[in-house]
Amino acid sequence: MKTITVDFVRHGQTIFNTMNKLQGWADSPLTKAGIATADQAGQLLKNVTYQATYASDLKRAMDTAQHILQPNAFTGELQTDTAFREVFFGPFEGLDNDESWQTVGQSLGCQTQAQIIQKYSFEAARDAMHQADPRQLSENGLTFKRRVDAGLQRLLSRYADQDRILVVTHGTFIRSLVLRFGPQFDVLSSFPANGGVTTLQLTTANPGFDGLVTSYNRLS
Repeated sequence: MKTITVDFVRHGQTIFNTMNKLQGWADSPLTKAGIATADQAGQLLKNVTYQATYASDLKRAMDTAQHILQPNAFTGELQTDTAFREVFFGPFEGLDNDESWQTVGQSLGCQTQAQIIQKYSFEAARDAMHQADPRQLSENGLTFKRRVDAGLQRLLSRYADQDRILVVTHGTFIRSLVLRFGPQFDVLSSFPANGGVTTLQLTTANPGFDGLVTSYNRLS
C-alpha cells in the first residue's frame, strides 16, 4: 500500500470572483487582494517540503502557484495538468452565479448549488446544469468525476510512498474532494476560501484508490 499527501490550494481572488460570476474554464486575472492571498498561502506553506508541484492549466491557478512557491525551497518545475481544472460550466460561464443556479435548480425545486447537493448529490448538480445547458457543453457528473479521478490516479502512480505534492486548483474542484473524502467537514455552508489549503491523503486500493481529507480550508 502507498500513501501520498496532497495539499490542494484554491487560487487567489479574481475579478470574476468580485463580480459573483461563474468561473470554470473561463479565466480572469487575480486582483491585488488575490495576489496578497497567494503570498499569504506561500508563507503558510514555505517550510513544507514538496516532491512535486502542480497547478491547473488556467492562468489564475498558475499565477497563484508562482506566488506560493516564491518563499518555498522547492526548486523543481511547476507542472500543469488539465485534470485539476475547475468544473466546466458551458454557456453559464461568466454569468451571475446566483441567477444561474436559480435557473439550473428550478426543475429540482432548488435555488442554489448547495441546495441541490444537499438534497441530491454533487453529481446531480453537475447533471442538472448539463441538462439546463441548451448546448450540452457543461460537464456532467460522470465526465467531471472521471477527469478528477484520472488526475488523482496519475499522482499516485508517479510518486513514492510518503511523498507530498502541492496542487493549486479551484473551489468547486476542492469541494468535490471534500464531499467524497472528508464528510466530517461542512463544505455546503463553508465554500473553499481563496488561498485556503485542504490536505488529502491518497492511498492505493484495490481497485483504484481511496482518500481521507485531514484538514479543510486552512488559512493560518
